[in-house]
Amino acid sequence: MTSAEITHEFNNAVRTFVVSTLRHTGRAPSVHDLAAAMKADPDDVATALRALQARRALVLEPASGGVRMAHPFSGVPTDYVVTIEGRRWFANCAWDGLSILALLGDGRLETHSPATGEPLRFEVEGGKVRGDGVVHFLV
Repeated sequence: MTSAEITHEFNNAVRTFVVSTLRHTGRAPSVHDLAAAMKADPDDVATALRALQARRALVLEPASGGVRMAHPFSGVPTDYVVTIEGRRWFANCAWDGLSILALLGDGRLETHSPATGEPLRFEVEGGKVRGDGVVHFLV
């Protein structure tokens, strides 16, 4: 295996671990958490995270280098809160919130209207979305 293939495999393993941790805990792992779990050097993990950001596979916090988002999960608290059976995740937008529900199961997305500030709540049951708001998806 070439060093480029090894690097690519390591980067993908880092990304997989980040998304898996977000999925299971609702929190992004730190560089040190990643390094410990993967038995890797923290500098190698930080390099992998920067490479993943360059590929637009995730977004890092500018100051700390920690994971800000790995779609559809947010690594930081946001106004888009997904709840399933008492567990919570943060999403980056309504689309990502509904994506988390599509991935993990029935639950709810709570946020607020950007126009009025009114609370918005969308329930997903059996793959169907119900709610008293409108979500506009630009495509």
